[in-house]
Amino acid sequence: MMTTAAMAVAMGAAGQAWSQDEKAERLPKVSIEATAAAPPAAAYQANDPVDSGTSKISRRALEDRTPGNGDVIETLKILPYANFDSNQGLATQESIQDQRPANISISGGQFYDNYFSIDGIGVNSRLDVVNLGGSNLQNYNETGGGSAQSIWLDTNLIESLTVRDSNVSAQYGGFTGGVVQVETRQPSHVFGGTLTVGCTNDSMTSFKIPAKTLALLGGVKPEHPNYEKCKVNATVDLPINEKVRVLLGAGRQETEMTYYRAANYGGGAFGLKSRSTNALAKVEVDLAPDLVLRGQVAYSPYTSENSADNARNAVMTQQGGGLTGKLELAGKRDQANWTLAATYAKAKSGREAPDPNFSWSSASNYADWCSSTNCTEGSFGDLDQWQEDIGLQARWNQPFMGGDLRLGADYGHVEARKTRPEDNYAYSQGTVSSRVTCVAGDVACKEGDIVLLSAIYYQAYDARVSLDSVSAFAEYEVSRGPLTVRGGLRYDHESLLANHSFAPRLSVVYELPWEVTATVGANRYYSRDFLGYAIKSQYPGTRVYRRTTSTVNGQLVAGAWTLNTHTVTAGVAGTGVKTPYSDELTFALAKPVFGGVARIKGVARESRDQFTAGVVTVNQYIRETNGQTYTYNTTSLGNDGETSFRGLSAEWSRGFGRHTVSLNGSWSKTEDNLSDGYYEDPSDETEYGDELIYYKGEVRTLTGVIAENQRLNYAAPGLINGDWSADWWKGRVRTNLNARWRSGYDQIEDLGTYQTVSGVRYAIWDVVRYKSQTTFNANVSALVAQTAYGEARLDLRITNLLDTLPQTVTAASTSKPYRMGRSFWVGMSYKF
Repeated sequence: MMTTAAMAVAMGAAGQAWSQDEKAERLPKVSIEATAAAPPAAAYQANDPVDSGTSKISRRALEDRTPGNGDVIETLKILPYANFDSNQGLATQESIQDQRPANISISGGQFYDNYFSIDGIGVNSRLDVVNLGGSNLQNYNETGGGSAQSIWLDTNLIESLTVRDSNVSAQYGGFTGGVVQVETRQPSHVFGGTLTVGCTNDSMTSFKIPAKTLALLGGVKPEHPNYEKCKVNATVDLPINEKVRVLLGAGRQETEMTYYRAANYGGGAFGLKSRSTNALAKVEVDLAPDLVLRGQVAYSPYTSENSADNARNAVMTQQGGGLTGKLELAGKRDQANWTLAATYAKAKSGREAPDPNFSWSSASNYADWCSSTNCTEGSFGDLDQWQEDIGLQARWNQPFMGGDLRLGADYGHVEARKTRPEDNYAYSQGTVSSRVTCVAGDVACKEGDIVLLSAIYYQAYDARVSLDSVSAFAEYEVSRGPLTVRGGLRYDHESLLANHSFAPRLSVVYELPWEVTATVGANRYYSRDFLGYAIKSQYPGTRVYRRTTSTVNGQLVAGAWTLNTHTVTAGVAGTGVKTPYSDELTFALAKPVFGGVARIKGVARESRDQFTAGVVTVNQYIRETNGQTYTYNTTSLGNDGETSFRGLSAEWSRGFGRHTVSLNGSWSKTEDNLSDGYYEDPSDETEYGDELIYYKGEVRTLTGVIAENQRLNYAAPGLINGDWSADWWKGRVRTNLNARWRSGYDQIEDLGTYQTVSGVRYAIWDVVRYKSQTTFNANVSALVAQTAYGEARLDLRITNLLDTLPQTVTAASTSKPYRMGRSFWVGMSYKF
């Protein structure tokens, strides 16, 4: 239904373009001709030797390369130091339904330790975004809609995307990975607009099953995921007068996924949805020839439904995305440029869910909808969670002593809050009898049928934490003959950990003979404070209440609830630790080659003081049930985490006529003593200690063996990327073909078997091979109608063009056997 409606809108736009041809003189033809004549853009631009780690992707490049779902982060796969989740190829219902931006690791950093910004507004989650999927979606006290990039926008609202993977200016901080800057479109001086629609579904997708998994299924393929995705976006530029310009944009993407109940719950189909909405309003006012006032608001809420297949009335709605705003004054004073800005961001990551949770005996008359021993109904109630960032920014750039001086200062206030607004209960352990009599208002009792006798009490709570941050930088860049030097110093302070961080930055460029440009950089980057553990440390304890039944006048009556058990939640303490940092050395050599530009770049990083689970403190509390003293553990954060990254890349790109070609490849090695799945993971040395295992015919320490491993995910040792864009027949047809090869690698893992040596039983560890993978993608845009009112294009976007089997870290299972093969997005766009 959504597909039909969306395509009808597109065809209507095309028809409008044809029908109003006779009024063509009312619109400026030049805007149409400029659009058609624009040459294809390079996959990315990386031309500044001082900023040797900076790559910029233009609006035209994004239009040509972004996949149908509109996730601009996916376009970063063309970059040599960008690594993505190796499980992206899984075709589970949850992964297909998910509309959040892809996670990305840059230059060996953790995917949650990049710095994301939208028009200079930081959109970085300081809450837990690691374990959000799978069974954790049904957690009584955790949510699943957040993302490392807490707020995101669709491609049609974006002007450019800039990535800084190394040699980063002192203007940027709060990361040990990389910087990802999204710049939204600026209001135009000319009236115009766009409308785009696109759809895909399971009939336009090829689903693959690994041969081993298919054999376990007896050669019988189960039903593949059934889904439909559609999106619609629109923008309009409104020049009010010569001094005032307005841009408005809005869009929505929706996924409808079919799930099936467990056999014991009837096995019937039910649908769940995910929805991402974007709205942007920007205004520019020329107050004077050298003074501009800019204001903007972007609203991009995200919701995603989930439910267990072995429950009813249990649909949760996870929340993500949020609101950003900015007010900026930009001006000039003599030769200086300055800006003052106030920024705001609020990201929601809570959930809505029914309550309470019941576990009814299937022997009761009420639970006739389930044949399991116990039948689950309801869920765990609402959780409100959000992060609010308020910031002030000041920038000053001016010529100074033959060079350029750049100064800046920022103040920020961050507040995170998580609440369970109402008490909630999980009832279980029922007694079934026709003699049951219920007291009015007893939700855990069904008259003449069943009464539940145990209740886990989930207490309402309000957990809050906040911090203030101050940062400042000074940077000076000067050129003398063939030598250019950029030196800077950045200062950061955040009140939660109360550390003072000084990060020096240096980039030196020298023009060598034969048109060779050499760059050397030495830099330090500091991360930012994490608030998730401070929230978790405020969770209330757990109480379990019980009641019994008695016979009164021949009827079975439940007594009063009494406290049965009382435990205090283990906490996490985070004071007195250092701020994680990364030291970097980098070099680059660039030279014109074969009509294009070639570059060799190396990056070496050593990250230290990364957060780990540290010292465990035993605390005491008085148990309410008996007045006796019991203990619980508090784990203090430690700084034992370490990561080592080495990378070497080669790049070449050029344009010729109506074509652009980009090629690059990288080799890298990422080693750490942490897990990808936890913020407060104990270091390998702490977790495994002196544990012994059996490896390659001998008994060895586990820490010594796994030290030979590199990081399992987000760390492919070899990457080769290729991209070719072309315009045909004067731009009537635009094509893009891109490919990415990800190398295979070996990993030492527990095989799940054992070897006895001298009477002692040891777990056997050995080398497991993960295969390489090559993926081709293609986009085609064809002009189908053009008038003085605008142009209409048909868009086709193909992922995994050659229909290859994705290689994933997580093995396929018989319950979730499928991986994503070739898939199509079909849509139309209209510009005027």
